[in-house]
Amino acid sequence: MATLNQALVLALESNPKEAYVVAAETLLRLLDNIIREPQNAKYRTVRIDNPSIREKLLSVEGMKQLMLAIGFVESNGTLTVPSNVLLANVRRYREFLYERKELVKNPPKEKDITPIGSVTCTESNSSAASAAVTTTSTTNIPQEAATEKSKMVLQPSGSNPTAGQQRTEALCVIKSSRPFLARIEFPKVIPGNNTLLRQLELLSDQVMQYEDELLLASGTSLIPIDTLTAKAKSKLTQWQRLLATSEATDQSKEPSEKDLLLEELTAWFRAEFFTWVNALPCTVCGNEKTQLVRSTVEDGVRVEVYQCCGQLRHFYRYNDVEKLLQTRRGRCGEWANCFTFLCRCLGYDARYVFSTGDHVWTEVWSERRQRWIHVDPCENVLDAPLMYEHGWRKEITYVFGFARDDVQDVTWRYTNDHQRLLQRRRQGDACSEHALLDAIAKLRTKRRAGLNCTPEQMSVLRKRTIDECLELLANAGRVPTAAEREGRSSGSLEWRLQRGEQQTNTRYMFIPTEEEVQAKQFNIRYCCATDCYERFLKGASNRVNERIMEKSNGWESRQYVSRNIFRKEELDWKMVYLARTEGTDEATIEWNFDFSVQGLRVKQIELRFGQETYEGAKVELYYIKSDGSQSQALSSLCECGKFTLQARLSGGKSWQHAQLFRQSKTATDEYPFEMNIVLM
Repeated sequence: MATLNQALVLALESNPKEAYVVAAETLLRLLDNIIREPQNAKYRTVRIDNPSIREKLLSVEGMKQLMLAIGFVESNGTLTVPSNVLLANVRRYREFLYERKELVKNPPKEKDITPIGSVTCTESNSSAASAAVTTTSTTNIPQEAATEKSKMVLQPSGSNPTAGQQRTEALCVIKSSRPFLARIEFPKVIPGNNTLLRQLELLSDQVMQYEDELLLASGTSLIPIDTLTAKAKSKLTQWQRLLATSEATDQSKEPSEKDLLLEELTAWFRAEFFTWVNALPCTVCGNEKTQLVRSTVEDGVRVEVYQCCGQLRHFYRYNDVEKLLQTRRGRCGEWANCFTFLCRCLGYDARYVFSTGDHVWTEVWSERRQRWIHVDPCENVLDAPLMYEHGWRKEITYVFGFARDDVQDVTWRYTNDHQRLLQRRRQGDACSEHALLDAIAKLRTKRRAGLNCTPEQMSVLRKRTIDECLELLANAGRVPTAAEREGRSSGSLEWRLQRGEQQTNTRYMFIPTEEEVQAKQFNIRYCCATDCYERFLKGASNRVNERIMEKSNGWESRQYVSRNIFRKEELDWKMVYLARTEGTDEATIEWNFDFSVQGLRVKQIELRFGQETYEGAKVELYYIKSDGSQSQALSSLCECGKFTLQARLSGGKSWQHAQLFRQSKTATDEYPFEMNIVLM
């Protein structure tokens, strides 16, 4: 059954109340007719040019998007609900829309509203964050503000509440003080018609939408800050324990809690908050590779139109972060835009980073390291700036960072061959270096002039700029790390293959839990038939009294990194296995284990690793220690505290000739991959 998109229903409430109520009641009548007489074709179609439909229904912002989500298909000047659209889905939308309409039409009196505070707003040292959060104990925006035009009510992301929990969790109100265009409207300082320089000013103005105080409060209320902070504190404790047991005396290696919180925010954003969109799936046949037929612009928003089974679906590419907090989906542009804003919500100095190489990401200032940290929320990667050039094989020419108080040419951080960079710039002739530096200086002055900074604050900003320029120059010739040599993981495999980026970077690391530490054992297994990992504690013998501690779906969910790997289902033979992607000659997959964090080592290890090869193909297993040494002997891991298990697939006459974990689709209680470790 299709998922109910509550955000689209709730988005209607940003319209004027009277227009909203009329439109909602009109749509409810249409849906009631369909539900009451599902076989009557006339109730399933409305003409777009019908004056009543146009004025009462489609004049409301967001209504057409909602109708398309419900199942209406736009064709030949009509909106029609096909006969194969599930009535159950129509009913779900109808019920939710009716509930929301009644709340808007007849709002509860203030005395009937009970403040609820399960999602709390924590104080921050940042002026941006502290200004955005009220001093009340609830995350709700004050009730008098809730009647204004631009608002949105959602449950906090990442939660899956029960019915009882839904009654006790706080509502998060998404609200800005001004419309999007008003938030980014500033006097222009860049003269002329140079395309690149005009784009720099546009992006510099656009990041100022993050500084809206009501919007900052809304964003803060959506972040599970207590959970993320607890995880960051736990990581810091593990770091301190590890440094205490090592011979290292350089305490500068110890990260700050704020840096670790940034790691947790990035992981949460990717795993729970935002969704990647390759193309909009067909609501009729379920096809996820619908065809992009055209791109248009509606009310200043770029819209991609996809077609399948005779229906059109519209994907709105919003730049307004208020909208993105509602839709929570998109590609790298939407991801970086929303993530940079959430960093500002937590008080970080953050930059929106734009590359002319068709990608965007974020940079965050680290007080501990006294430098800007590269953060790619799409990839869940931090501090690996050379990965685009060396892992993704992209040609880096221009990269710029935009913050509320600065604009910087940071290209030199993202390439280590500065001579070739200058050569590309001269050949491209987008603009002269002199014109570029002059434009950046003007934009920097423009941004800082609006801050009302004290002389001391301006001095700090100027010193930060000078230090960064020296750091960027020193990046020439830097050797890329292993992480920076890895390919891309966001987007579908087909989408990445088209761009030459086909690596999957989960970077999951197995670290023992308290229970595993006490039991001095670690056990993990994977069933390819169910595509599920199980982490468990062994009982007295075999599976007697065995206790499963965690289940994780998806072969990639507990890997560290892989390249050219996918899960193959043979429909004729009813078999499943992992193999190389079609057309590739080799593939690798790795799992990473770190017991040293808890001061533990391997005492005994057993491994079952199913593999099948044909026509001269090979599967090679390597055990790689933390010092980089590798062996094909399992016994080499004894007394080891940290290691990587790596499988390499190659050879044969076809990509299918090297297989991992092959088993019948019905063998749901068999585990071709299992590792059992006794710790000491």
